[in-house]
Amino acid sequence: MASHPEYGEDRIALELEIKFGIQHSAATIRKYMVKPTRPVRPSQSWRTFLRNQADAIWMCDFCVQHTVRFTALYIFVIMELGSRKVVQINVTEHPTLAWVQQQIRDAPFEEQPKFLIHDNDGIYGQLGKRVTAQVNGKKVSCRSTLDLWLAETRGIRGIPTPYRTPNAAAHVERFNGTLRREVLDRILVWNEAQLRAVLNEYVHRWYNNSRVHQGIHGIPDPDPALAEPKPMNGRLIARPVLNGLHDDYRLAA
Repeated sequence: MASHPEYGEDRIALELEIKFGIQHSAATIRKYMVKPTRPVRPSQSWRTFLRNQADAIWMCDFCVQHTVRFTALYIFVIMELGSRKVVQINVTEHPTLAWVQQQIRDAPFEEQPKFLIHDNDGIYGQLGKRVTAQVNGKKVSCRSTLDLWLAETRGIRGIPTPYRTPNAAAHVERFNGTLRREVLDRILVWNEAQLRAVLNEYVHRWYNNSRVHQGIHGIPDPDPALAEPKPMNGRLIARPVLNGLHDDYRLAA
């Protein structure tokens, strides 16, 4: 019956019983049926694109934190997809497109990314219709002022995610969730300066350099000391991060 994958277990059982005198339950037939294979897609999926181009992709996103006086502060994050390293994080009370552009200029990189994935936030200057721009000699369609600026001044292709699909930028969304669970939900924020100091310590002393990440089975930008030989009879020490909110465990001689 392998030549007829459209046959169900009930029909096969009936064929065997009537034509060959062999009685089997439909459940037994289903157990040994060949599972149909899915047809190969003609083009790569979004997940495949992210995996193949991970080292050339940055993702950015905003999250919001309120102070004790109920002032809304906007945290802007840029993540390098391949390493999961947060290359830029900053906070402002009044985000603008010009401020976002400056964060991209300030972000350090060893090699400029080819793509910047972002959502459809109005802060990026939605154009309402697509405009064509040149990126490295190729025509690309831009949906926002940010994408147009990236193409014309930085040679980076901005890719807005589809509407209502937060999973399209799941890695930076996951960072925002981790930041909230590990820091923001556990402190009182008084003002912009305090929050900026907390974010810098969390990212540069913990998240990038000491915190292990299951997605990459390692640390994005590990502390050079971690590459040194471990002492045979070392003692376990805990180095406090954010005044003990987290602990960086090491072996000391």
